Amino acid sequence: MRLAGRRLLLTGASRGIGAALADAFAARGAELLLVARPSELLEAVAARTGGTALPYDLTELDALPGLVERAGTVDVLVNNAGVSGVGWFVDRTMAEIDQVLTVNLLAPVHLCRLVLPGMLERGRGQVVNLSSMAGVFAPPGLTAYGASKAGLSHFTAGLRADLRDDPITFTTVTLASVSTDMDDEARSYGPLRAMAEGSKGRDLTPMQTLVSAVVDAVERDRPEVRVPTAMAPLAAMTNAPRKAGRLLFRRVPAKEPRTDVPIT
Repeated sequence: MRLAGRRLLLTGASRGIGAALADAFAARGAELLLVARPSELLEAVAARTGGTALPYDLTELDALPGLVERAGTVDVLVNNAGVSGVGWFVDRTMAEIDQVLTVNLLAPVHLCRLVLPGMLERGRGQVVNLSSMAGVFAPPGLTAYGASKAGLSHFTAGLRADLRDDPITFTTVTLASVSTDMDDEARSYGPLRAMAEGSKGRDLTPMQTLVSAVVDAVERDRPEVRVPTAMAPLAAMTNAPRKAGRLLFRRVPAKEPRTDVPIT
C-alpha cells in the first residue's frame, strides 16, 4: 500500500499514539480523515497535517454509518482509539465496562463492516487494528480492557480467514506500554504502578519505534506488529493457534457462494 494520495481514516486521532500516527501518515502523503471526540486537540492535529477533522464519539454506534458516509472513500482504516477503564473489576460500573468494550471492540468491528464493502468494490484496502499485550496476558486492573483487546486480535484473525481470497490486507498491532496519557492513567493503579517500577522502563516502547513499525507495516502489508521486542514471543505464542487455523481452513472455501447474484 503506497500511502501517498490514499485516504486513511484514523480513530483516536487527537492525542497520544493517534496524533503521532497522524503526523507520520501525513509525512507519507496520506489524505487523513481524523476521528476523535470534539476538541481543540483534534482540530490542531487536522490543521498541522492537512487532514479532515471528523468529531465523533465512538460510543454512539448507531451513528457510525453516518460517520463513514461523511468520510467517503477509505483506502486504509486504522482503529487506534481506546480507553483503559483501569481499576479493580468489582468496582467497575456497567457504564464503564460498556464504554471499554464499545470503544475498543464494537466500534472497530462495525467500522470494518462499514468500510470493507467499498474496499472490495475498489479492489484494494488495508485495515490496521491496534491491540495490546493486555490481550495476551492478563494484568490486574485491566480485565475489561484486556478482554476487549483479545477480542480485537481474534476478530482481525477472523477477517483474514473470511477475506483471504480478496485484495484486502489486515495488520494486528500488539503493543505494551507507550508513554501516553492513557498509559500514565493505567500506571497510576497500584498493582500496575508496582510492575512499572520493577520494570524500570524496560516495558516502555518509544513512540517513534511504534509509529515507524506501524507505518512500515502498512506500506509493506505486514500482518503483525509486536512491540516491545522482548514481549513479542508471548504474542506470537498466543497467535500460533490462529495461524494453525488458517492452514487448516485453507482446505475449505473462504465463504459460501452467494446465491442472490444473477448468472450472466
